[in-house]
Amino acid sequence: MSTTTADPVGLPAAAEGPVGDVLQHAVPGPPGARARHLLGAATTTARRAALAARPHLVDRRGLTACGATALALLLGTLGGVVDAVRGGGLGTAFGVCFVLGCGAAALAAHREDLRAAVVMPPLAYVVLALGAGAVDGVRLPGSLPTRSALELVNALALGAPVVISATALALVVALGRAVTRR
Repeated sequence: MSTTTADPVGLPAAAEGPVGDVLQHAVPGPPGARARHLLGAATTTARRAALAARPHLVDRRGLTACGATALALLLGTLGGVVDAVRGGGLGTAFGVCFVLGCGAAALAAHREDLRAAVVMPPLAYVVLALGAGAVDGVRLPGSLPTRSALELVNALALGAPVVISATALALVVALGRAVTRR
């Protein structure tokens, strides 16, 4: 008569007796090793699927849309920090870094992500302008949504040339890549 024993980790162990002997020889180790082996394979497969489902920034072909956005935000933030240290809000360093970041993002993005690289500059500018307004020492009257809206309108009105330049550069780079098939 065969019986089963419980494994210390709570998995059912191999049956004892003739059936258990066959299972024990299939996967060497203590009782329950086969069940843990199969569970480990399923867990590894689930981990790989979860890693593949996460958005990634870069692969061997270049930047994904997320990576292109991250590049533009990173360079824009770098320019914003330089301007913050020099004082006076978003200025020339921010504008140059942001435009170059958007151009580099369009240059390094996957071909299928070129549309995203062209649409991204105004959206990234809004994110950076709101971030700069949040850390800026100027306090406008009103509630947080009202202050954020006023800061955003101000940044868009004063930064329109930067947004237009960044979008135009991204568009020219994307069209150039589309024509040359790169």
